[in-house]
Amino acid sequence: MPYKIERMRLEDVPEVVAVDRRCFSTPWPADAYRREVTHPERNLYIVLRRIGEGPLTQPDPKGGGFLTNILPFLKEGEAPNTEPIVGYAGLWIVNDEAHVTTIAVLPEVRRQGLGELLLLTLMEHARAKGAQWVTLEARVSNTGAHALYRKYTFKDAGYRRRYYSDDGEDALVMWSDRVDTLEFARKLEELRSQLQARLDGSLLGVSV
Repeated sequence: MPYKIERMRLEDVPEVVAVDRRCFSTPWPADAYRREVTHPERNLYIVLRRIGEGPLTQPDPKGGGFLTNILPFLKEGEAPNTEPIVGYAGLWIVNDEAHVTTIAVLPEVRRQGLGELLLLTLMEHARAKGAQWVTLEARVSNTGAHALYRKYTFKDAGYRRRYYSDDGEDALVMWSDRVDTLEFARKLEELRSQLQARLDGSLLGVSV
């Protein structure tokens, strides 16, 4: 199944919120995503689209309604994008540090390397914007995510106690190696080659 990555837009927010609600027990409100995508100079929010089939989820009506949210932002004669969003991710950049705020992929398309593709895109963007390190938090119980992050040089740096409001679970804080080095660039190049082989031509493009 072909996929592509694009920068998140305001008209994507209702569908992103719907994916968020399927992936997390404490989803972000629509206004949080709207705030983020209106400040592209200090962050990167991206969506992963599946090409060639219908949607796996429906836009969240609590976000104001699908057409209500899309129509004000469309250019004259432009139709809404009908390629469904199956994942998304976000990154903040503050001075020389980048912080991964969220990564999500719908359950139906997990374990195909798509979450890794989103992470790789964020890491490459952090390097391009001059970040020296990348940091993130993950639930202590999410060992699958820990393994992916360690593959990208992240190491345990501590805990945020009772970080998650739904059940009080701790967050594991992780930091990458320095990303502004030639060694890390070579590491990313190797990981991208491996991932491209796994995806076997299903990635049609990245436009961020």
